[in-house]
Amino acid sequence: MARDKDDLWRNFPKTAIEFDRRFATEEACRAYWIEARWGGEPACARCGSKRVWAERGGFLFECADCDHQTSLTSGTLLEKTRKPFKVWFRAVFEISSRRNGISAKELQRILGFGSYKTAWSWLHKLRAALVRPDREALGPFVQIDEALVGGKGSPHKELVLVAAEANGRVRLAHADNNDEGTLKSFADSQIALDTQVVTDGLASYNSDSLGQRPHQAVIQTKQERRESDALQGCHWTVSLLKRWLLGTHAGAVKPKHLQAYLDEFAFRFNRRKTNGVGRIAARTIEQLVARPPLTMKMLIQETVPCRAFRS
Repeated sequence: MARDKDDLWRNFPKTAIEFDRRFATEEACRAYWIEARWGGEPACARCGSKRVWAERGGFLFECADCDHQTSLTSGTLLEKTRKPFKVWFRAVFEISSRRNGISAKELQRILGFGSYKTAWSWLHKLRAALVRPDREALGPFVQIDEALVGGKGSPHKELVLVAAEANGRVRLAHADNNDEGTLKSFADSQIALDTQVVTDGLASYNSDSLGQRPHQAVIQTKQERRESDALQGCHWTVSLLKRWLLGTHAGAVKPKHLQAYLDEFAFRFNRRKTNGVGRIAARTIEQLVARPPLTMKMLIQETVPCRAFRS
């Protein structure tokens, strides 16, 4: 009988000791992956039939109805991986259990990879699994601002759009500019239509970019901002983001990969009050199952745009 996926994160190990006990073998990790992907009942990727039998030690399933072979990882972010599930699960636990995340260099050391590139690509795949495509839009009170982000001492800075709920969640987007069209795409993809929006006095924040959302533009002097900052949520978020990029990643983030790091930061910030790592790790594995493959070629050659600006 298929299990409720919510049971997976409720019962996921919450400590390193529990994790090592639960996922001590490759078979245990594969069984959990099957629960996350198929609810415990493997199915054919072509026809959906559940009349399948296991081959190659349970890594491959052949369909009795159409003869198609489906591997455990085909069509997922782990497609064509040559590493054991046990190692992947440890990587998920490490990225989930550390409050400030983990660098590729540190992951390489912990997992014993001979190649830095392997650890780097793994972290990017895990970052791709952190953000759900169907996440709920921000509201009902949201601040919007922009910031310039770049490596320490770098002459070139990247523009980042920031939206922050009052004492709640945030969204971050790497943008080419802050014109009306860009701000409209950002607002429409991240902020609910009935949300009350507060911005600074930038002219691009208007009815064309924000639509019907109630809007208050606040122009403050430095003294007024020190006494009562109308965009405090955005300013705190940017301050923490810059500290995180410099602290965890030593500022070594290329512009074409910046959005992936922004997504990771927002994921961590929005779950800062979550108790334990079980829920975070289980949800990450759930998205590793659900998201399409991400190859090394795609990571190296293609820029990953913010979902707000995808056509």
